[in-house]
Amino acid sequence: MKYENKDLLDLYKLKAEEHWHTMFNPMLKYLGNLEGKRILDIGCGSGELTNKMAETAGQVTGLDLSPKWIEYCKISYQRKNLSFVQGSATDLKMFPDDYFDIIIMNLVLPNIYKVADMEKIFLEIKRVTRISGEFIFSDVHPILKMTKKEGARRQEYSKGFSYFKEGSKLSVIVALPNKKEIEFEDAHWSLSFYSDLIEKYGFGLVKIIESNYPKNAPKKFFRYSFPEYITFCCKKLK
Repeated sequence: MKYENKDLLDLYKLKAEEHWHTMFNPMLKYLGNLEGKRILDIGCGSGELTNKMAETAGQVTGLDLSPKWIEYCKISYQRKNLSFVQGSATDLKMFPDDYFDIIIMNLVLPNIYKVADMEKIFLEIKRVTRISGEFIFSDVHPILKMTKKEGARRQEYSKGFSYFKEGSKLSVIVALPNKKEIEFEDAHWSLSFYSDLIEKYGFGLVKIIESNYPKNAPKKFFRYSFPEYITFCCKKLK
């Protein structure tokens, strides 16, 4: 999905608010002390997480394919150690080898529809991450993808959709707290496929985080009876 329409951007910011409770806070807790770290946030979107990390990190760069998101972030956040760049995860040529201590990539891969592009992304991330650096990425949890309707989310599957067919497409409609809806066209990637990519490109899987709502999360957010998102916490081994 291309996030270029202003109305769509405004709607997505409501969904991003929810992400603090389901993804961002658990991710930051896992990472711990960011002091002095050089971080790349791929698919930074509206930039809330990018800006938060810059409060304590050494240097943070937000990258997004959408020029509208980058324009929004540059206007919204000004810190000496924070920058935003328009670009694609398949080509990180603006960054040198072994450059980042931490790379974050939230919900980017559901927007990638070709195996070849997935390979390019993992190859580039391997290149720009230093040895023992952290690579954390998330996707919609497969158990949710396999559920046609649950609470605020419903979806339709493309012809020939299968859990085992990498890149299978599904159309997803999510109801937001303001009663409006946002629609996505997602690609599905299996857990086995992710496991293979992690190993192939020299990373080790350290931890999996399955999203859940803490008790203090606002009641306006629908609480799924199973995980909505899955986060892979990896470390570069070679």
